[in-house]
Amino acid sequence: MALAPSSFGCNLIQTIEILLIRKRKGFWSLPKGKLKANEPPRKAIVREVYEETKVIAEVIDLIGSIDYLINGPQGTQRKLVDYYLLRAIKGRARPTGGREQIVAAKWVPLAEAIERIQRPRLRAVVRAAQSWFSC
Repeated sequence: MALAPSSFGCNLIQTIEILLIRKRKGFWSLPKGKLKANEPPRKAIVREVYEETKVIAEVIDLIGSIDYLINGPQGTQRKLVDYYLLRAIKGRARPTGGREQIVAAKWVPLAEAIERIQRPRLRAVVRAAQSWFSC
């Protein structure tokens, strides 16, 4: 005879925070970067997050993709960016400066992140992440 559950439990999360970065002369944004040759995307985002913020993280799942046009030295190009939900494992978020010129790295509540991010396409990514934690 199968035993039916007589009680239930849950993991109660009070505040969900998201890690934002800001580059010199830039807006608040999400960490991202480019793939190295033969690098899997999930490995690349973990590397980029560490390089930009010194936070060690693991990938939970793909949130979604956005594409847009950029104007660069080779003219107008289409850019496709995959965004992942990650869990921080270790490390204190701090700006790394360097070639990326990151001047701030900060954990903020999801609602505040949506307010700080100016680009609608990035706000949509944060809202998609927020849906992971909605009942």
